[in-house]
Amino acid sequence: MPVIRILPHPEACPEGATIDATPGKSICRNLLDHHVEIEHACELSCACTTCHVIVREGFGSLEGAEEKEEDMLD
Repeated sequence: MPVIRILPHPEACPEGATIDATPGKSICRNLLDHHVEIEHACELSCACTTCHVIVREGFGSLEGAEEKEEDMLD
């Protein structure tokens, strides 16, 4: 199971956290499901670009974006 490690952030997660992520769910949805309150103004429709994360390790293990994801970003 993938693991997401959240570094301490004064607003979103002051003490940091490590969560077991559900494969196939977005990073934002996984964070919200584990009570890490990341900003997401458009209710996860990928329309507002407010839910930013920085991948510091493991980026190479992520799958490439699917066509649907690329279209949402356009």
